[in-house]
Amino acid sequence: MKKIAIFFKHNRTKNYYIIVTLLLLCLYSWTTMTGFDALAQRVNRFSSNTWQILEFFVFVLGNFAIIIVQYVKWRRDESLLRLIRELRQISADNADMAIDWHATYAPKTQALIDVSNTIATNTRRIREEERASERSKDEMITNISHDLRTPLTAIIGYLGLVEMGENLSDDNRKKYIHTAYDKSNQMKVLVEDLFEFSKTQAQDASLNLTSLSLSDLFGQLLASYELEAQEKNIKLTQLTNPEMIVIEADSDKLARVLMNLITNAFKYGDGATFIKLTAQVRDENVEIRVINDGAKIPGDALDDIFDRFYRVESSRNSKTGGTGLGLAIVKGIVTQHHGLVSAESDDDLTTFVISLPLKQKGVSYEEESN
Repeated sequence: MKKIAIFFKHNRTKNYYIIVTLLLLCLYSWTTMTGFDALAQRVNRFSSNTWQILEFFVFVLGNFAIIIVQYVKWRRDESLLRLIRELRQISADNADMAIDWHATYAPKTQALIDVSNTIATNTRRIREEERASERSKDEMITNISHDLRTPLTAIIGYLGLVEMGENLSDDNRKKYIHTAYDKSNQMKVLVEDLFEFSKTQAQDASLNLTSLSLSDLFGQLLASYELEAQEKNIKLTQLTNPEMIVIEADSDKLARVLMNLITNAFKYGDGATFIKLTAQVRDENVEIRVINDGAKIPGDALDDIFDRFYRVESSRNSKTGGTGLGLAIVKGIVTQHHGLVSAESDDDLTTFVISLPLKQKGVSYEEESN
C-alpha cells in the first residue's frame, strides 16, 4: 500500500490526465455511437454500411485527437512542474545552475527555461567579475604597498644617515639629501597617478566638456616635449585629416591621455627616432594615433598593458620610473568619453589607437556647466 501511495503521489499529473482522458474517450464514444444511430434513422440517403464506415472513421479520428491533445497538455504541465521544481532547487541552493533539458511540447515553458538560463549565465558572469575584482583589489593593494614602501625605505635610510652622520662630509650630505628628494618625487608621482586613476574609476565622475581643436592640442603638447625630444634625437610631428577637427571633450583629461602616451613612448620606445600624433575623422568618430618606431611591445602583453599596475617585464626597472598606472589612466579617461583604446606593435611601429565620438551623447546639464 505504501508503494502504491508513493506512486500516486509522484505521478499525480499523469494519473489525472489518464483518468480525464479515459472519461473523455468514453463520453466521446458514447456520444458518437448514439449520435450516429439517431442520425442514421433520420437520414436515409446512405446505406447502413456507409453509416458504419463513417461512424468508424469519426470514432477513430476523434479518439485519436483526444489522446494527442491530452498527451500534449500532459507534457506541457509536466514540463512546467519540472521547471518549477528545478527553479525552487536553484533558489534554495542560491546557484547559477543552467537547466539542461528542452521542453519539446511546451514553447512557453521553453521560453521560461531560456530566460532562466540567461539569468544563470549573467549571474555566473557577474560572480566571476566580482571575484576577479576582489583579486584585482588585493593585487592592487599589494602593488601599492610595494611601490610606496620601496622609495619610502630609501628616504628613511638616507635621511637617517644624514641625521646620525655627524662626521659626514658636505658632499655626502648633499648626495643623501638629493637621493631622498628624488625618492620623494617618485612617491609623489605614484600618489598623483593613484589619485588620477581613482577619479577615472569613480561612478559619479563628471566631464568638463568643451569644444577643442585637436591640431591646436597636438601642437601645444608637442611643444612642451620639444626639449626632451632634442636631447634624445627624436622628431615630433603631427597630422590631422581634415586639418581642422573639432571634438567635444574634457580638454584637461584628453591632454592627460596624450601626455601619458607620449611619455610612455619616451620611456619605453628604445631606439625611437620619431613620435607622431595623427587624427582622422571616421563617420561620427575621430581616430587618434600616437605612433613611434621604438622597441616592439611583445604580442602577449598587448592585451594587458592597459591593466592597472601592469608593466612589460623589460620595463620593470628604476630607470624608467613607471608606476604601471599611466595606461590604466588612459583607458579610464577614454572610457569616460565613451571611446575605445587599443595598441598595435610590430618590428617597425608601435601605435596606440584611440577612437572617440566627435560629440558626447546624453550630456547632462551638470557636465555642460562644469
